[in-house]
Amino acid sequence: MLRVAFVMEQHLGHQTYYQNIRRFIEADPFIQPTWVPVTYNVPGGVIEKLSVLPRHLRGTLRGRQQVRAGLRHAPVDLVFFNTQVPAALAGGLALSRTKYVIATDLTPIQYDTLSELYGHRPDKPGPLKAYKQRVNQAVFQGAARLLPWSSWAGRSLVSDYGVDPASVEVLPPGVDLALWRPGQTRIGTPLRILFVGGDFERKGGPLLLRAFQALPAGEAELHLVTRSKLPDAPGVTVYNHMQPNSPELIALYQNCNVFVLPTGAEAFGIAAVEACAAGLPVIATRTGGLVDIVTDGETGYFIPSDDESALVARLRSLADDPGLRNRLAGAARARAEDRFDARQNVARLVQCLREVAR
Repeated sequence: MLRVAFVMEQHLGHQTYYQNIRRFIEADPFIQPTWVPVTYNVPGGVIEKLSVLPRHLRGTLRGRQQVRAGLRHAPVDLVFFNTQVPAALAGGLALSRTKYVIATDLTPIQYDTLSELYGHRPDKPGPLKAYKQRVNQAVFQGAARLLPWSSWAGRSLVSDYGVDPASVEVLPPGVDLALWRPGQTRIGTPLRILFVGGDFERKGGPLLLRAFQALPAGEAELHLVTRSKLPDAPGVTVYNHMQPNSPELIALYQNCNVFVLPTGAEAFGIAAVEACAAGLPVIATRTGGLVDIVTDGETGYFIPSDDESALVARLRSLADDPGLRNRLAGAARARAEDRFDARQNVARLVQCLREVAR
């Protein structure tokens, strides 16, 4: 029996990743898991009441407390971190005592590159920036195995942090294909367009809304799953309270014809994986981990960033050609079965953990 602490970030797509991993890990007879959720926030907590400290610093302190408390109370043989942030918060002493594995959707350098769209303020050149780079490099290089979600993140680990390529294996998050599966074949009009993105602006929601409004009236419906509050508009339905992996969310995917994510910046795009599993063609921008999810012209299409006319043209072609929709949908599901089956990917994760432990 291998005792493993799973230190898991909980925000955005990482919460879905945590849910999927936990479902299959707990069914594995060879792993004794301890779960350490890292939320970076406890409503009403003592740290959160320290208003004299900047919000990001309060979050860091809370995350450090959650990680270290979780590891302190968990006798383990191995630690799995998602991502390198809780690994760095664990401290060098903790990392030196136990082998560890890191999964990540992007590296800090990549995050800095996308900072404007993420509302992130990179550190200015100087001692603090240099210190963080040294810490992250030490954390990455000290890992027994690195499991980036995409080839994009994997390249950064090697080129930006000097990681040995032999320790890197791309292992994307998957979805439960028994839950995420195609619905009945959708024929006729109107075309039902789906968008799923908590951050409506960064994920390209305004561009999609303009493209939808450029379509002939009655040709399509637009379904938007987002945290953002949006005004009412003809043909548009907004869902503000959908939960990850919920039956309601899965049913919505199954009742749509095409998934669109014209995002300006994306670390991975797990919603696009869910769309593939549900048998939806995906229209997206060529950014981040999306390059590993969409096969242009086979499972969907890439469009240039901020190109409304290209998006309108792709939507029109799918609206006019049900045969094309069905061909792309079948290929999207096949790609999910090949690359994004959570059961298979978690089995590979367990194999990696056992290899490291030996």
